[in-house]
Amino acid sequence: MARRDGFEEALKELLPSYNLLVDFDAVIIGGGPAGCVAAYLLAQRGHRLAIVEQHRFPREKVCGECLSDLGVETLGQVGLAAEVRAARPVVLCHTALHAPGGATAILKLPRPMWGISRAKLDSVLLTAATNAGAELIQPARCEGITGDESGVAVQVRDLSTNSLRPLRARYAIVADGKSALLPARPAPTADMGIKGHFVDANAPPDAIELFGLSGHYAGLAPIEGNRWNLAFSVPRERLRETANLDGLFERMMEQNARMKERLGDATRVGPWLASPLPRFAVRRDWPRNVVPVGNAVAAIEPIGGEGMGLAIKSAELAAKAIDHAIRTNGVVSSRELIRQFDALWRTRQMVCRGAAMLMSRPVWCDVALSLVQTVDGLDTLVMRLIGKQKLSAIA
Repeated sequence: MARRDGFEEALKELLPSYNLLVDFDAVIIGGGPAGCVAAYLLAQRGHRLAIVEQHRFPREKVCGECLSDLGVETLGQVGLAAEVRAARPVVLCHTALHAPGGATAILKLPRPMWGISRAKLDSVLLTAATNAGAELIQPARCEGITGDESGVAVQVRDLSTNSLRPLRARYAIVADGKSALLPARPAPTADMGIKGHFVDANAPPDAIELFGLSGHYAGLAPIEGNRWNLAFSVPRERLRETANLDGLFERMMEQNARMKERLGDATRVGPWLASPLPRFAVRRDWPRNVVPVGNAVAAIEPIGGEGMGLAIKSAELAAKAIDHAIRTNGVVSSRELIRQFDALWRTRQMVCRGAAMLMSRPVWCDVALSLVQTVDGLDTLVMRLIGKQKLSAIA
């Protein structure tokens, strides 16, 4: 063993881009937006990449399916905006908030957002990553990651053959969307996220709409293919009390007249999907040479439509840090990445959680929306705190 260690050290001195004793420069766990953007950027810089994705594509996921201006801008900066734009996302220019008591606030978005299904977005980004040179291992499940000073060992199970494939890499990027592969998982919340697609909604074609409900809230946004995505949070105990999701949906429309106006005559296409709704601040317990991105590093209240944009931006930051570490034969500074992630998530998390609490309490919701409509500049302040502010133009 001593001779092998000495040989490796000699190679490292001779080859600053030392990569002969690893399978990949990075293994990325998860083929969603964060994982694919990180893979695309690293593959374009000449690094050897593998993406481990559990599901076959295209596949739907519980999501509000709104890409924030941060996400749109980041896609432009990394060279992926044209590919996503070719999928014909809906350009969203306004947001409308509707309280159960009838108060409504209509806000202009400082920069447009895009409405696009996860099935479409994830497929486009995965194709871009593999075209750039990333190896795709799919369907496969990561069953463990261990990191040390020399890199990471990743255990991958092929779900078609049930065979186990050990991979060795310099870095692992955890983009599994739920932080399941990291130690000390965040405690589950008491809420579930639900989504369904509809056609023939009586809703504006360029706006995200939020509906206040008793104890929770719902969001409606147009996506490609003349469909609308309805996503809502719901307490777990309420799910246990209802016979089915269709019954819950009917009761929701009875609580908010504007929601019933939008969806009373619409038709759901496809199944309801449900998933736990995570909420937790930026994680700081990263194993050595393991970098989480997206919902693996932090999970924001979905009411602001910021989740996918934050995931994509965090992937860009992580890819830059890993690329620099490999090229300089250095190490990724988790402290610096955590600082950058904190700057992305912290304020948005607090404001979005507060907005969700307001929208989930009918009396407060009516008062808050009335104030937003009548107090000059309050709408601009809310947009800025959530993270929707004017950014530089996309080339």
